[in-house]
Amino acid sequence: MLTVLRRRKSAAVLVAGTATVALLLGACSGSSSNTTVGAGTNDIAPTPRDQVADGGTLRYPIAESINQFNINQADVTGYDANVVSPMLPAPFDFSADATPSVNKDYFSDIVLTSTKPQVVTYTINPKAKWNNGDPISYKDFVAQWKALNGSNPAYQVASTTGYDQIKSISRGANNQIVTVTFSKTYADWQGLFSGLYPASVNATPDAFNNSLKEGIKVTAGPFKFDNVNKTTKTVTIVRDDKWWGDPAKLDRIVFPVIVDTAQIDALANGEIDFVDIGADKDAYKKATENEAVTVRRAAGPNFRHITFNGTAPNLKDQAVRIAIQQGINRQQIADALLGPLGGTPTVLNNHIFMGNQNGYKDNSAVVAFDPTKAKAGLEAAGWTLAEGDKFRKKGGKELTLNLLIPSGTPAPLVESPLIQSQLKDIGVNVKIVAKGDDFFDFVSNGSFDMTIFTWVGTPFPISSSKSIYQKPEGDNIFENFARIGTKNIDGLFDQAAAELDPAKAIDLANQADAAIWAEGHSLTTYQKPELIACNNNLVNYGAVGFASLKYQDIGFKKGSQQSATPAASTTP
Repeated sequence: MLTVLRRRKSAAVLVAGTATVALLLGACSGSSSNTTVGAGTNDIAPTPRDQVADGGTLRYPIAESINQFNINQADVTGYDANVVSPMLPAPFDFSADATPSVNKDYFSDIVLTSTKPQVVTYTINPKAKWNNGDPISYKDFVAQWKALNGSNPAYQVASTTGYDQIKSISRGANNQIVTVTFSKTYADWQGLFSGLYPASVNATPDAFNNSLKEGIKVTAGPFKFDNVNKTTKTVTIVRDDKWWGDPAKLDRIVFPVIVDTAQIDALANGEIDFVDIGADKDAYKKATENEAVTVRRAAGPNFRHITFNGTAPNLKDQAVRIAIQQGINRQQIADALLGPLGGTPTVLNNHIFMGNQNGYKDNSAVVAFDPTKAKAGLEAAGWTLAEGDKFRKKGGKELTLNLLIPSGTPAPLVESPLIQSQLKDIGVNVKIVAKGDDFFDFVSNGSFDMTIFTWVGTPFPISSSKSIYQKPEGDNIFENFARIGTKNIDGLFDQAAAELDPAKAIDLANQADAAIWAEGHSLTTYQKPELIACNNNLVNYGAVGFASLKYQDIGFKKGSQQSATPAASTTP
């Protein structure tokens, strides 16, 4: 329900609608943040397979149409990965607290066999085959590495992170043993090759960029692609009988395109089987009042923030950015958004780690809410407030900032007037600018002073965070929409990503976080609880936390009316 940018290991992708713990740093720290559920738990109505009905259709809403079935390609959107994941290999499964284990459906074993140089050996499950009959092999690894390592710019990749650290990939004793040798240490290697494609997809730039725009034929998972309805843009995937693991309980998963704000009513009308409530208090109220719906809750890997554009005329001065951030009461924002959702409103004070994760540290003292300091900082920067004026001026120009928000999403409608009112108190004029489907176009091209959205993470916050805070190089801003960065921050991220000692990696990441705060890059507000309103009879699905989904186990309670829900139209 919030507008977000999704941080993934291999790509950063846009969705209209929120960082997680590193794999090596995966232990939880005890109490949860912004939720009554602990970091190491989730809420998915776990149910043994023999109690799950055979058959049925899961109606899985997405807020925008699928743009690209190659989730490693630059044009991918946030929902593309949701649709594709049930059809592709992944080396590791993750528990609710991001602890990894080898995904035995695809790999017999995965071992870090050497640290100097770093070498990882993958032993592919001999049963693992693409649904065209070809075995999954080292050739698929080689092709994906060459496509994603940045050596050929014709491959329009979402990210090269990690793949650009690989020196070579070679065949072992047979085609199902893969030896990956790194050029330098890469701590988050467990995130690589998640969403592995057959070699043919990565064989040429044209195949990589264009061959999966309308669907995906060759897959290896409990589900396979069926069709895209050309009128409604609805995607349907169906059980794949060539899958060698436990067969999928569901007949199909249908992904109808329904805008965020309409999803809660679609759930009430029985048109879909769950909805991500986000921080929408009205949707939360409707869900809790619906006897056919259960709200499932976990500590999610998602956080809300305010990004400041360091190239905007009134925000180029670091001191001004810091002063303005000191004028924003983040606790008031957290209270307003999270208070009605049944959790404990808590401000997030780290850009990399969530509050319920090992490694979390409050590094935000420099921007602690203090209107007196904020006013003094603006005065020192030359922005003075004359008697009788509402807003500060410098050189005859008023201190006015535009706050860019997405229209049609509930959270910014609460956040933006609070920010506007708070900054008015220190003499800053905030004008709220709402944009529709083109919201992220304005974010990407820097047409804003401040903006609000959400980052969604993976179990690899250090390596996946760098591009958000990386110093821009010419026109390449990476994912750094604030356009604020330093060589020091980049170096700390690089050191942390190459550190196999968890304690040292945590320390380096927190040094980077402290430097990000000092630059006035962005103001984290709160960790978003994962609240999923589900059909009561939907099992093995819900608020997953950091966990991987076992799509073959998702279904409906045996004997329930919803266990045989009719399929949505599958007319292409």
